[in-house]
This record gives sequence, structure tokens and C-alpha cells, in this order.
Amino acid sequence: MRFFEFAGDDNLEKFIVVLKNFIGRAASKKTPARLNWSGLDQISKSSGIELTADYETFKSMYDSSPALQALVKNFNDKGIELNVPGAPESEPKGDGAAEPTDSQAAVDKMAASAAPQQLAAQA
Repeated sequence: MRFFEFAGDDNLEKFIVVLKNFIGRAASKKTPARLNWSGLDQISKSSGIELTADYETFKSMYDSSPALQALVKNFNDKGIELNVPGAPESEPKGDGAAEPTDSQAAVDKMAASAAPQQLAAQA
């Protein structure tokens, strides 16, 4: 089933429930939720909804469904990004300075602070 075929039956509601579940999981982890088109196909098939997801058909469905518009933050030719409350816009990038803002800088800072203690314990 194509996205535009959802309009007349309850498959749209099923699809919206699936997206809401993903939003709920992502919100509990405070992470963004992005799905590519093939991933969206797999999720739909495993949920019992047959569809072929691609940009053009999703756009026509998105344009005609306010409920879908409320769930989707952005979409493009690669996939969709769901509107997750509390999720950061994107992972901030840092330079590893005094207050690291990215994950690698935070790990580097923790390792550097633990190294002297480990060396002292071995001596």
C-alpha cells in the first residue's frame, strides 16, 4: 500500500500510532528520532501495515494530514525526523576546552582526570 492509499481507511491511524510509539521511546531517552525510507518500510511491515515509503508519496500524505504534520519535524529524500519533545536539536559540537559539550570531549576529560589516580594507585 502506498501512503496516498491511507486516506480512506484506518491504516493512517495505525501508522500514526506507530510513529507516536517511536516518539515516546525517543522522548524517554531524550534523543531525536530519525527514520530512513527503508527503515520506515520495515517498521510498517512488522506492524502489519503494508506500504511503500518514498519522499513524493509521503509529501502528499503529509500535506493532507494535520495529525501527521504534528508528529513529523522534518522530512527529505533520505527519510523523516519525528517531532520529539525534549530532544536536543542536534548534538552540540565542542572543541574539548574547559567545558566539553560533545560526547568525545567529555570522555577525553574523564579519562584525563582518572589517569593520575590510576598511576598513583599502581605505585
